[in-house]
Amino acid sequence: MYNGPERREHKRIVKLFMARIRVKQHEGHETVSTGWDSVTLHNLSAGGTFFVYKENLGIGTPLELEIDVSKSTPPINCVGKTIRSDTLQPASTFCITTRFTDIVEQEKELINKMAEGMFR
Repeated sequence: MYNGPERREHKRIVKLFMARIRVKQHEGHETVSTGWDSVTLHNLSAGGTFFVYKENLGIGTPLELEIDVSKSTPPINCVGKTIRSDTLQPASTFCITTRFTDIVEQEKELINKMAEGMFR
């Protein structure tokens, strides 16, 4: 277990969140995702998220995300980029780490407040 200083810029919320994702159209990707896939986020911070997915998205893949953080607030709509994709054995699923590249400042603040326990 790592016992060194915290290297993350944003505090994580280790909790399950429901979200919808789809690959955002980008250069070098011929096909465009036509639909949204539902995923369960395993953690969330103002900087990004982690989830398990059925396909290898590849490093650098831009994603549109719609994240349900609370029943009392509208979903967070943002864009992220895959920064890590590891195979989860033996199920042939993939652990995907995404860094947010386009997220409204108010939504970042909401996530930070949730991480600090100031919003429920």
